[in-house]
Amino acid sequence: MLKNYLLIFWRNMTRNKVYATINIMGLAIGIASCILIYLYVQHELSYDKAFSKHDRIYRVVNDLIVEDEVEKASVTHAALAPALAADFPEVEASTRMINRGKQVLRLDEKAITIDYTFWADSNYFQLFDYKMLEGDPKSALMEPNTMVLSKDVAAKFFNDPLDAMFSTLRIGSQSYKVTGIFEPVDAAHMRPNVLTSFSTIPAEARNNMRTNWGNTNSYTYVLLRNTGDASSLRSQLPAFVERRISPGRPNTTERVKLHLQALPDIHLNTDYLWEAFPVGKKSYIYIFSFVGLFILLIASINYMNLATARATKRAKEVGLRKVVGANRYQLIAQFLSESVLLTLLAVLLALVMVELMLPTFNALADKNIPGTYFLDLSFALTLLGIGLFIGLIAGSYPALVLSHFKPVDILKTGKMPTGSGAFLRKGLVVLQFTISLVLIIGTVVVYSQMHYLKTQDLGFNKEQVLVVDIPSGDTTLVNKMPVVKSELLKHPNITSATTSAMIPGASTGVIIFNVERDNQMVEKTFNTIWVDYEFFDLMAIPVVAGRNFSKDMSTDLQYGIMVNEAAAKVMGWTDPVGKRIGGSDTTRAKVIGVVKDFNYTSLHSQIEPLVIMLAPQNNGYLMARITPENMEATLAHVESVWQRLAPTHPMDYFFLDNSFNEQYRAEEKMLTIFGYFTFLTIIIACMGLFGLASFTTEQRTKEIGIRKVLGSSISGIVVLLTKDFAVLVCLAVLIASPLAWYGMQQWLQDFAYRTPISIWVFLISGLLALLIAILTVSFKATRAALEDPVQALRME
Repeated sequence: MLKNYLLIFWRNMTRNKVYATINIMGLAIGIASCILIYLYVQHELSYDKAFSKHDRIYRVVNDLIVEDEVEKASVTHAALAPALAADFPEVEASTRMINRGKQVLRLDEKAITIDYTFWADSNYFQLFDYKMLEGDPKSALMEPNTMVLSKDVAAKFFNDPLDAMFSTLRIGSQSYKVTGIFEPVDAAHMRPNVLTSFSTIPAEARNNMRTNWGNTNSYTYVLLRNTGDASSLRSQLPAFVERRISPGRPNTTERVKLHLQALPDIHLNTDYLWEAFPVGKKSYIYIFSFVGLFILLIASINYMNLATARATKRAKEVGLRKVVGANRYQLIAQFLSESVLLTLLAVLLALVMVELMLPTFNALADKNIPGTYFLDLSFALTLLGIGLFIGLIAGSYPALVLSHFKPVDILKTGKMPTGSGAFLRKGLVVLQFTISLVLIIGTVVVYSQMHYLKTQDLGFNKEQVLVVDIPSGDTTLVNKMPVVKSELLKHPNITSATTSAMIPGASTGVIIFNVERDNQMVEKTFNTIWVDYEFFDLMAIPVVAGRNFSKDMSTDLQYGIMVNEAAAKVMGWTDPVGKRIGGSDTTRAKVIGVVKDFNYTSLHSQIEPLVIMLAPQNNGYLMARITPENMEATLAHVESVWQRLAPTHPMDYFFLDNSFNEQYRAEEKMLTIFGYFTFLTIIIACMGLFGLASFTTEQRTKEIGIRKVLGSSISGIVVLLTKDFAVLVCLAVLIASPLAWYGMQQWLQDFAYRTPISIWVFLISGLLALLIAILTVSFKATRAALEDPVQALRME
C-alpha cells in the first residue's frame, strides 16, 4: 500500500509540474523565512546564557532621585561591589568594570585604536567564564600593569593571536603585559576587547574609590550563592543604602535606589542610561516573531488552497478506489501521506535555502548566527513538527471531503459537486492578502518614519562636520588642541573648528547643581556637556538670550554657564541671564546665555534641560566644518596636521551626520529585514494566486471557448477572470487597514517625534496589492483568452 501511495504521489507530481513547483517552492520559501526569523529570535534570547553561572549573576543598577525626577543609571559607585560582598552572605563574589572607551594600543611602532576597553577587577573571570585560549583566568588580572585581550584584538598585532601572550603593549605612557587571551562571546551584553587590571589604577585613586559614594562610573555585578537568593538580597538593599551610601553623601538631597537585573534580562529588558553596548528591543522580538508566523501562514494557505483545488481534479480516482474496495480511512491516509511527504520535501529545500541565505542574513541583521543550528535536537524536532503540522492541516480538508462522497455521485460526472471548497479558498485568499497588506503598510510606515527622522530639523547643522576622536588619558595631546585647530583653519575648505566633550547623539553627563529658583537655592539634576568657545558657532546653534562664551571674558572659564531653553523653562526663569547655578560655589557661577533648544539625543525622546559648561581643553572630540568641494584634499590636510602634531596616535575620524544616524541603527535593520520579508510574502502570495488563477481558468475552459465563439473580446474575458480576485483583494484592504493602523501606532509610541500615518499610506498600499494581484491573475487569464476556442471546446 505504501508503495502504491508513493507511486501515485510521484505521478501526480510529474503530471502537474506547475502546481507541484508552486506548492513546494512557496512552502519552502515560507519555511526558510520562518527558520531565519527563528534563528534571529533565538540569538536575541540567548544573550549571556553562554556563561555557565548566568542564572546566579545579577547586575546592580541604580535610580538617582532628586525631588520627583529619576535618572536610571546602569553605572554605579565604584565602592559598591566590595561593599556588597562584605555585607551580604548571599553574595559569593562581586566584580566591577569601568569603561575606558577608545584607547590607542601600541606594540613597538604599530599603533591601533581599540574600542571597548575596560578596567576590570581581578575576579572578573570568576563570574564571566570566557573560554581562555591562553593564560590562567584566576590570576590573569591579579597583578598591576597586566591586560587580557580578545582573540580578535590579538590578531590585529600578531599573525597567530596566541603569540600575543606575554608581549608588552602600551596605552599612552603605561606599559601592560598580556597575561591572557580569550574567545569573545558574540551574544553577550558586555563584549570587551581589552581588559586591564584594576590594580594598575594608582593606589590613591583606588583608595578614594573605596569611600567615594558621589561618582557613578562602574558596572557592578554580583554572583549569588544560590539562585533563590535574589529576592532576599533585593529586600535588604534599601537598608544597605541607608547604612552605607546615604552617610557617604551628606551634602546632597539626591536619593539612591538600587535594583538587581538578572544577567540574561539585560539585553532586552533594560531602560537604563549609559549602557556600554547597544541593547536589543523586546518589541522587535515580537514583531519579527509575528512576521515569521505570518509568512509561514501565507505559505501554508497557498499550499492548502492549491491542495483543495487540485483535489477536486482527483474525484474520479477517489470514486474508482472506493468501487474496488478502498474504505474512507485508507483514502484519508493516502491524501494525508501525500501532503506530509510534499511538506517534508519543502522542509528539506528550505534548509538548503537557509544555508545559502544565512551569510547575507547575518550581514543584514548584524548577527553572527553559526551554521550549525541544525545540530540542535530541539530545532530539528521543532522543524519536523512544523512540517507534519502543515502537511496534516493542509491535507485534512481534501482527505476528509473527498473520502466522504459516494462513488456513484462522483463517477456520474467525474467531478466534485459544484462549489466544493470554493468558499474556503476565497476565505483563505482574503486572509492571505490581509496579512500581506499589513506587512506592506507596516513597511511603508517604518520607511516614512525613518525618512522623517533623517530630515527633521534638529536645531543644529550636522552636515559636513568632520569629527576626530581625541584619545583619552593623553594630556599632552589635549594641550595641543588649540594648535591643531589653528593649523586646520589654514585650509580654505575648513571654515571652523572646535573641541567638545560630547557630540550630538552621544551620552551626556548628569550632574546635580545648586540652582536659583524663587530667590532660594535648590538641588536640580541636569544633563551636562562641556564645550569649547566655537562650539555653538560651528554647530549653527543660535544664542537666544545673553551671550556666548567669550575668550575676552576670563571669568567664563570658571563661573560662566549656559543653558538651553528647556532648562530655563523647567526652572521657571523668565529672565535666565544672571541666575545663579553651580556646584559648591553658587554665589559667583551664573547663567551668561541661553541657546535655542536642539536635539542633542535621538528623536526617541523630547529635548531635555541641558547645562553647558566651558572646557576649551577636554578629552572628547575635535570637530571641523568643511566645505564639500575637493573633499579628498581637505581630508589629506587634516591627516597631515594630525600626523605632524599627534604622531603617536592614529587619526580615528567620522562624519557627524553618520554618527548621529547610528542612533537609529536598530530601526534601520528592522526596516531592511522587514522589507525583505514583506517582499517574500508578496512573492509567496502571488505564487498562490497564480496557481489558483490557473486552476480557475482550467475549470472555465469550456465557458471561455463559448464566450469567444459568441464574440467576447480578449479584454472582456480577462476582466471576467480577474474581477473575482480583485473583489477579494479589496475586501482584504478593508480588513488590513485598521489592523495595520493600530499596530504601527503602537510602534510609533517609541518616538517622541513621529510622522503622521496618512490615509495615502493605506490607499497606495491597497492599490499596490490590487495591482500585483491583477497582474498575477491577468497573465494567466490573457493566455487563456488567446487560446483557440475550438481547442478549448474539444478539451471538454
